[in-house]
Amino acid sequence: MNQVKEIKIGFYIGIGIYALVVELVGIFFSEDILAYTLGLAFGVFIAVFLFGHMAKTLDYALDLQEKDATKYVRFQSFLRLMIMLAALTIGLATEQLHFITVVLGVLGLKIGALFAPFILRRLYPDSYITKEEDMVEE
Repeated sequence: MNQVKEIKIGFYIGIGIYALVVELVGIFFSEDILAYTLGLAFGVFIAVFLFGHMAKTLDYALDLQEKDATKYVRFQSFLRLMIMLAALTIGLATEQLHFITVVLGVLGLKIGALFAPFILRRLYPDSYITKEEDMVEE
């Protein structure tokens, strides 16, 4: 398996673990469990979509000239920001979605990025780019 697929898998697993933890903790504190769960699911869906879009954007941009790649990546980043704002606006406007969990779900994009190296190190110990012993300063 190539490194891009490995990174995607680690990222998606990180988002999934984060979403599961948020769901399990939130069920005990939420008054409307359905809105809580739907909001989180919507936010996580947006996070997964945004990560997939980001990966495709970077893959495509690597084949372009520097000037064209810069313009392309900037436009796609702006597009992702608009999608995120639209998702948050939908979360605010819809009673069936709990807004805070929509925000928490979208934040799964960032949390997935934090979890991915730890997950990848465990899933692919032989092919992981940075070994743990390389990270320890002497």
